[in-house]
Amino acid sequence: MSDATWWGNLYDDALADVLMSSDAGVDATIAFLVGALRLAPGDAVFDQCAGTGRLAIPLRRWGARVFAVEQAVRYVERARAADPALQIVAGDAFAYVPPEPCRGALNWWTSFGYLADDAGNQRMLRRAFDALAPGGRFALDYMNVPGICAHFRAHDIQRRGELLMLRDTRLDLAAGVMHKTWTFVAPDGTRRVRPSQVRMYAPDRLVQLMTDVGFTGCEVFGDVDGQALALTSPRCIVVGLKE
Repeated sequence: MSDATWWGNLYDDALADVLMSSDAGVDATIAFLVGALRLAPGDAVFDQCAGTGRLAIPLRRWGARVFAVEQAVRYVERARAADPALQIVAGDAFAYVPPEPCRGALNWWTSFGYLADDAGNQRMLRRAFDALAPGGRFALDYMNVPGICAHFRAHDIQRRGELLMLRDTRLDLAAGVMHKTWTFVAPDGTRRVRPSQVRMYAPDRLVQLMTDVGFTGCEVFGDVDGQALALTSPRCIVVGLKE
């Protein structure tokens, strides 16, 4: 996908500095992935949409052989600077498949659902399926759409150092799309505004999309603690098997 896409414009250093610079929750996430994907040291793992390597790097240091892809060239540079041994490439997650079959694969922090049509979004799921050896497992981390609707917040403000980030959210329930406007305010008052939109897939629809590309035995979790999905869950994690 080209940089003309909304995600090609949104994911820059400013967003990474606000949302991707904390290690909070990473250890618990790695523990969940090791268990849910049934990994052993030395297993090959595919990190689809790896960002700045926030999970790929600790997974590699845990002992996995990680293959990672990320569309933002700058994020790939940051990941390589943090861990020169990490095998990460700048590429299109709708098309990229790692060079060898993997034991596990992951797509984390709602990096799925960016296209308007289901068939387009399923291309990313198919690449995850293609990346796996038989018996491999894939974990898709997505927003908890029922919970978001039940506890909707239209506005959010976060600060990292002197950088301020404002998020304004609008739900188009008829179309099943979440629209966001991201505003980054620099210390000198300069503003940069970026849009985004993500399909609002209910949990059962995520399971169906994964089943349609070949995954079986899909399980749904509400967080990395392994609890069942509920309205109050912070996320929706679907884990499927490639038989």
